[in-house]
Amino acid sequence: MATRRRVTPRGAKGASKSIVIPSKLKTGPVATIAANRLMIVDPRGEINEDDLLQFLERFVEPDFWSWIKTKEAEKG
Repeated sequence: MATRRRVTPRGAKGASKSIVIPSKLKTGPVATIAANRLMIVDPRGEINEDDLLQFLERFVEPDFWSWIKTKEAEKG
């Protein structure tokens, strides 16, 4: 599933932000999130947040940035 979602301010003075998880995804009582420039979410909360962050930093982030640079270079 790929989707765009509005980021909504939450809490006192909008200090936090929320993104609504699509209803088609199975969720648990909590979600696990790892984020830097990109974000990975385990909506069931089954993956430890440190493991998710390590995976994001080691595998996703480096490959994504080289992929996007190649894609942009192809556009010209």
